[in-house]
Amino acid sequence: MRRTTQEGRLLALGPAPVATGSRAADINAWVRRKTEGWLDLQNGNLLFGAEFSLMFLSLSLLTVMAAVVFTLEVGINLGRWDWGLPLFVLVGNLLISLPWGLYMHFLGNKAVKETPPVRLNRQRREVAMPRWTEGKDFKLPLWNDTVAGFTYIGVLFTIGWALTPFMNEYSSTEYRNSLVLEGLVLLGIELLVIGTYLFIALRLKKKHDPKLVYEIYPWDKLVAYIETKQNIGPSLMATHTVLTLAIPKPDDPESALAAASINVGHETSGLAQWECIRRFMEEGPEACPDPKEDETLAHYKAKCRQARKDLSLLPWLGKKVGDWFFQRYLAHIITERRIKTLALKSLPKELDTWSAPLPKEQWAKPSEELQILNLQLTRAYERGLRFTGMGPVSQWQAQYDEKKQQKRGRGRYQARVDF
Repeated sequence: MRRTTQEGRLLALGPAPVATGSRAADINAWVRRKTEGWLDLQNGNLLFGAEFSLMFLSLSLLTVMAAVVFTLEVGINLGRWDWGLPLFVLVGNLLISLPWGLYMHFLGNKAVKETPPVRLNRQRREVAMPRWTEGKDFKLPLWNDTVAGFTYIGVLFTIGWALTPFMNEYSSTEYRNSLVLEGLVLLGIELLVIGTYLFIALRLKKKHDPKLVYEIYPWDKLVAYIETKQNIGPSLMATHTVLTLAIPKPDDPESALAAASINVGHETSGLAQWECIRRFMEEGPEACPDPKEDETLAHYKAKCRQARKDLSLLPWLGKKVGDWFFQRYLAHIITERRIKTLALKSLPKELDTWSAPLPKEQWAKPSEELQILNLQLTRAYERGLRFTGMGPVSQWQAQYDEKKQQKRGRGRYQARVDF
């Protein structure tokens, strides 16, 4: 059924998850995990995030190596060895580049935890949709972006204070040792105070944060639709097409209690993505494509072996340099860990109980009405009709029943005449 909204147009797919006649394809890599009993839908390019954070490690290594090479070249030419520059670059990377890399890494972990999967259980014919309960707005006392910035600068200044004596070759050993000792003591006090404060504050914040819960809803009643919107700006018009799965609120069917969406790019792609999900629930895991292997370490190794066969020496060396710069081998290991361990670690234990396999005699069956409707639609598709042009299911079914009655009537009349 089509419906026009203020922002664009909408193609309804459910309730009543009927066959659309489209080819099942996981075009947008929404299928993350698949078993005999359940299917996980989880969006996000986890590999890119891992590569971006590891890029800071490569940058740190490159800058330190460049500083060492420069020092060696100067030492060979002038006969004077000054290791102050490599030490300065090394400390700078330890205090700036690597912390940013770690920050991006933990942001990636946080994003995985905060985007839990939608799980579909074909044996129960139910959908588990994640949502976050409303938490209290909690702010760390005496802490904001400005305070964090000044704290970071203060720690850098203290470390610089402890390292500066090594740059001054004219000062006495006793003076150097006293400055270093003062700097290290002050640094230890700062780290102890900051660490204790953040440990207590973050534990308090965790108690007030929203909690992850899963809403269980019948598959046959799940709301699903493809919405196409046109965003018009001063000099640009963009079209966005989104596939949405939603559980309506009991007291307000027009609002969603929990929902999940993915950008599908085009209505045809959205139908293929929906058909991928629908066929898993109606026909089984064999009818649904397997999760993409692009983010697995085995797939990366296979691509490297194939590239060595297909590429000549220079392009292959260029690829290896890019692989090293983005640390793709390590990035695939981190991504696999996020997919197989981290993403499932934060899920409620009740979801594991709900996902446990059932004896086949306890499997839920589709309604007779849905089976008849799918049979009628399959025959209609064989006659050349398309799901997107058939109108509302109730209206189309009424027309089908009317034509069926007319056909039966003509048959009885012809039989009467022949008799």
